[in-house]
Amino acid sequence: MGLRLRAATVRGPGHLADGLPNQDAVLIRHGRRDWLAVVADGMGSRRQAALGARAACTAVRRAVREQSFDSDDHTLIRAVYSHWLDHLAQRRVLPADAVTTCLFAWGLPDGRFRLLQLGDGLILGHPEPVHGLVQRPGGVFSNETTGLGLSRRYADWHGRRGRLDRRGDGLLLMSDGLSEDLVRTDGLVLAVIASLRGRGARSARAALGRELHAWPTPGHSDDKSLAVIYRT
Repeated sequence: MGLRLRAATVRGPGHLADGLPNQDAVLIRHGRRDWLAVVADGMGSRRQAALGARAACTAVRRAVREQSFDSDDHTLIRAVYSHWLDHLAQRRVLPADAVTTCLFAWGLPDGRFRLLQLGDGLILGHPEPVHGLVQRPGGVFSNETTGLGLSRRYADWHGRRGRLDRRGDGLLLMSDGLSEDLVRTDGLVLAVIASLRGRGARSARAALGRELHAWPTPGHSDDKSLAVIYRT
């Protein structure tokens, strides 16, 4: 049994029309010892939102490199925030100008994972409920508007742990360009995983990109990002 990580991010129609950059960022990494998926959504009203989102992905990657998988949430959050601030300071960018949400899943080859989320967006799991996830109607794990650069409170983060045990078990991490328009989430994880089966990394990224461009949100300006982790 193996594990696959796939991701894509696209500019929203409003940003395309206005010539604005993608203010979302995604990162996936699959190594021998662990795996990582990050989705960040820069707050559009901040002039360095795109940089803030990219910095969040970099900060999480650096934090998990130096932390034990069993470290407590406070220690991991503190490491993420420290690396994010350092990244901005090196570029002489103020945190208030680069506010971003931050969602990530960090896991081990045996299927154990941990989740942390600050700000808007959505984490879905199959089977529902995924062990350890906070559940709302429809299997939703989500939050309300805040982000790196706005909040310094641990209480604004939500963290859970779980395990992907069987073939077809999976997680979706998405920015609010996708999540805020979802009415029902039943079967969404399975549908996305099914669309990726048999595809290599490049083909899967292209397929996800097409799905995001075709997302049925007429007139929606938000960028759209999705990371997928699933057992094969």
